[in-house]
Amino acid sequence: MGRNLALIDSVIRVLQNMDECEKRSVDSSKKSQTEECEKLEIVDEDFHLKILKDICCELLSNMLQELSEENILEGLKQGHINEQKCSCAFQNLLPFYSSSVECFLEVLHGADQTLADNLSKSFPSLKLQA
Repeated sequence: MGRNLALIDSVIRVLQNMDECEKRSVDSSKKSQTEECEKLEIVDEDFHLKILKDICCELLSNMLQELSEENILEGLKQGHINEQKCSCAFQNLLPFYSSSVECFLEVLHGADQTLADNLSKSFPSLKLQA
């Protein structure tokens, strides 16, 4: 699983970029009125982005559940895992994948208690059973 840390990092970056695109899309749609044809293209594009996001979340959820404390320590050391990336992952995974996030958070607590505590405070709906 340790070899997949770079993949986890990449999936989180995809989710971060998608979040940014969603924000820009909302901002641009508020600023200007578009033609019906453009609106249909945006709806179609949004549909495909939603599918991609769902697939990324499913993959990330499965990978986070499989991480060991040793894998997490390695990911922290290599920069694949940090508070910002975990927050992005949690925002996208919750509430649908709460059991995966809670499982990851429990293992993270053993690897980096401070980070786990900070994330628990940011996401109070999570139940950390340490």
